[in-house]
Amino acid sequence: MITRQISVKLDLQYPFTYDKNKILFFDIETTGFSAETTYLYLIGCIYYKDSSFQLIQWFSEGIDEEALVLKTFFEFSKNYTVLIHFNGSGFDIPYLLRKCFQLKLPYSFDHMQGIDLYKEIYPYRKILRLPNCKQRTIERFLHISRKDTFVGGDLIEVYQSYLGKKRYEILKRRHLAVSGKETGAVKSPSEEEASESDRLLGQLLLHNEDDVKGLVQVCPILTYADLFEKPIHIQNAGIEGTMLIIEFALISSLPVSIQFHTDNLSFQAHENAASLRIPLFQGELKYFYENYKDYFYLPAEDRAIHKSLAAFVDKDYRQKAKPATCYTRKQGIFVPQYEPVITPYFQQKHSDKITFLEIHTDFLLQEENLERYVSHILSHMINGKS
Repeated sequence: MITRQISVKLDLQYPFTYDKNKILFFDIETTGFSAETTYLYLIGCIYYKDSSFQLIQWFSEGIDEEALVLKTFFEFSKNYTVLIHFNGSGFDIPYLLRKCFQLKLPYSFDHMQGIDLYKEIYPYRKILRLPNCKQRTIERFLHISRKDTFVGGDLIEVYQSYLGKKRYEILKRRHLAVSGKETGAVKSPSEEEASESDRLLGQLLLHNEDDVKGLVQVCPILTYADLFEKPIHIQNAGIEGTMLIIEFALISSLPVSIQFHTDNLSFQAHENAASLRIPLFQGELKYFYENYKDYFYLPAEDRAIHKSLAAFVDKDYRQKAKPATCYTRKQGIFVPQYEPVITPYFQQKHSDKITFLEIHTDFLLQEENLERYVSHILSHMINGKS
């Protein structure tokens, strides 16, 4: 087994609340997806120690060293309580656990809290206009560059070539050693032959190194999850033409500005500030009473009144209210909500899923309701509901 350990110049630009010395970033390299039919050949980790980040890699020089790589990694990881990875919940962790089961190794991740960057950011890929949610795509979004040019699947052939070349070089050395003894002179392989396996090894280690370093570098992508999941602070709300404008501050500063539009809703965010533009509806809507059995509908006036008042109305001018006729009408300025989050709300028809909130001075001054409304609109934009 080859162990490589170096210091790396990295800056963790996301405000985790965990002790930095207890965080472990990790990534694995295998010859395929199934733990039953493929092999683990490399585990790479980055951790923080003595005021700097350190990279450590354990590389299997052959199938017989797979168990040693696993043992070394799990013994090392016992010192950490937070494990950060990219889609590790879907692949890396189940793969390693399955390998431990096969090799009868008593290890688990039970002592660690996992943070899967892939799962954290996946719900917001449309807002960020990401073509996919691969680590390299997020690196490009955040303007992170890497030296490695391979993708994971390419490395399977590279690893196989490494094993073959390594085996050939060992046999070559043995042959030359025997030849040297017979002739009295020991020859060494050419420099090109001697370094070929090292060149392949370098490619394998570099790919894993860039993947693990990338984990640290893409952590600021979590600020976009914070935007939708953590508290905001309303700074300003008002009407501009036919739009409701709500401006608010974010708890985390975004590394890249974003804009998103849907259903005439417009959202943009830059660093610690964001704003929503929501179309207004001006006209008449209806407020529907839930307890329709306690009301009568007056067709001539197109409204419902409580039965305590209906007693004073001639029976020919009233009828028992139904859910669709139990309402009063309201003229005003409204904005949509896509689930009944804030009350009172208004509708065009009782069967409509979209409801409306009346916009008036009191509503614009109610910071708590504005925050709830903004959170609701952002959730609607993420989920793409119409």
